[in-house]
Amino acid sequence: MKTIKHFSLLTFLLLAMASCTQTSDQSNGGDDNSGGGTGFGICGCAANTPQGSTCTGTDGTTQCSGTLPAGGNCACASSTPIGQTCSNGVGGTCNGTYNPGSTGGGGNCTGTTSDGTGAGTAIHHFDMLLAGHQSWKPGTYSDPLASSTMPTVQESMYLFRSDNRLKVRMKVNPQPYPAKDDEYCYGRNTGSVADAFNYTKLKYEVHLRDVKCDNIDSTNPNNCLSGWYLGPRYRRQIIGPIGENNCSNQIDLGSMRNNTPYGTVIEVSDVKSDSTCQYNDTHCPSEDYVRTASCWHMTLQIVTDYTQDFK
Repeated sequence: MKTIKHFSLLTFLLLAMASCTQTSDQSNGGDDNSGGGTGFGICGCAANTPQGSTCTGTDGTTQCSGTLPAGGNCACASSTPIGQTCSNGVGGTCNGTYNPGSTGGGGNCTGTTSDGTGAGTAIHHFDMLLAGHQSWKPGTYSDPLASSTMPTVQESMYLFRSDNRLKVRMKVNPQPYPAKDDEYCYGRNTGSVADAFNYTKLKYEVHLRDVKCDNIDSTNPNNCLSGWYLGPRYRRQIIGPIGENNCSNQIDLGSMRNNTPYGTVIEVSDVKSDSTCQYNDTHCPSEDYVRTASCWHMTLQIVTDYTQDFK
């Protein structure tokens, strides 16, 4: 049985407006079908931005600081060295700080409905429990372990529906340690034992994916008669590392989305941990993929126009 909480059939999926901390222009960007790519980030700084102020790119991956002579955008490719100055495209420059797409933790949260505040229904929650090398993405799954943690595309379209506000956040839960022959989480290789050391932090990617339709109503193009599916990935963000029992920063997804009649959902992929580097007692980043013999576990929280906001 699915663990979708606070499901609302009154909502269609749209992604809410994301904003820069200073004046911001939208970044069109390109599709990222493979989860790679350069992923340009654009940050718009007004001409009167004080020296040293920072505005954050709409894809969450780029920061440019300083005062632009006439406003404009500063576009830094993902290969730009940290600290390099890049052109704003209109004759000025942003004094360089390039952050290669990594977003740190947002501190403590409960991962429950108590994290909400204000008017609206309770925050939507998904219990993301999957084996290493498995992505969390809406779809139709025959395995009960998959369908219990991932909604169908049509269900997710309703759950993510929002005309303006749409934010997500993930809490990293302790790593399960299943018995050798217990699949426990979707996609787990039951022929091997789980990690010798449980993870203490996770790093992962978040992608946007538009909802598509195979059978569109000829009299109403906004009405899908059947055949919901997901389009290719785009707007990749790298999140983390996030410590166990901590949550990520809020990810405001709004203006990153494409304009689509059926809305946009997210995919969480490429989950990495610090499990394999704990044999030595030195620096231990989260740069190794969670093994197929092991599980990763996070709670996804979703805020829309119809739910409470994050505290």
